[in-house]
Formats: sequence, structure tokens, C-alpha cells
Amino acid sequence: MNILYICTGNTCRSPMAKLLTEIEADKRGLNITVRSRGMAARDGESMSVGAIKVMAEEGVNATFHKAKTVTEDDLMWADVVYVMTHTMTANLKRGYPAFKEKIQPFAEKDVIDPFGGSLEIYRLSRDRILEEIKNKCEGEWA
Repeated sequence: MNILYICTGNTCRSPMAKLLTEIEADKRGLNITVRSRGMAARDGESMSVGAIKVMAEEGVNATFHKAKTVTEDDLMWADVVYVMTHTMTANLKRGYPAFKEKIQPFAEKDVIDPFGGSLEIYRLSRDRILEEIKNKCEGEWA
């Protein structure tokens, strides 16, 4: 399964989701390939310092990540596209109607953007993302 995560700038939520999904899929022996992109990314930008720090707390090196803007090729590649907020989901479906069937919100409630916030806010986002990934590993991805 090819999973594409999308957030705003591709420096916090979607790259954290990508890395956490790869780890969980590996632990569970699931055949999942993951990409992360941003709706308004500045291509080549590093992951935010807060995201790097909270991923390091989980033993994950995220310093290599470089932001990328979502493209039509990414949407074609993906089997499912998870978007971090319902508003961004609706906007993406409007912008790419041919892919609307595979575009969906990542979670029932929006995952807040921690960008520029405290480490505690980054931790809350990371933990929320991880909880959702674990639920999907036990459910729809199993």
C-alpha cells in the first residue's frame, strides 16, 4: 500500500506521520510505502526544530527530511491520501477532483499544526498522530 500524508508546509505533521508509519509498519510486517508532502511547502526546507526534537525523543532521526510540495504525480502514486485537516482535505479534493476518492482526512478530528508552538504542542501532535497510525495498523491497514 502506498500512503501519502499531506499537511500545510511539510515540516511537522506529515513528515512525523511518514516516519512513524514506517516504524509501525516495519514492527508489524506490513507492506506500506509512505511519502509526505505539503499543500504550501517551501521545497527543500528542513523539518521544524520542534518536530526534530520530539521525534528524537522517540529515537528517530528526522534531520534528513526536506519539504516537498504535493504534485499530481504524488496523488497518482498513492493508494490513499491522508490530509491533516478537514479543510485541507476539501481544498485538495477541489484542486484535484480526479483523485477525490483516495483523498480523506487523516483522523476524525483535525491534527493541530504545532508549527511555532512549544515542545508540548509538538508532543501532543506527535502522540495524536502515532495513536491514529496504531489504530489504522490494527484496523484498515492490517
